[in-house]
Amino acid sequence: MRAGLRVALYGLLLVILFGASVLLADALVPAAWVDAWSGTGTSGR
Repeated sequence: MRAGLRVALYGLLLVILFGASVLLADALVPAAWVDAWSGTGTSGR
C-alpha cells in the first residue's frame, strides 16, 4: 500500500470515529443537560 493511500485511509477513519462519537454523545446526553451546563438554555439564567 502506498503511503499517500494509507494516510488518506487513516484520515477517513479518524473522521468516521469523530462523527460516530458526536452522534453517540448526542444520543446519550439529553439536550436539556447540555443547555443547563452551558447556561444558554431556556431557563433564562
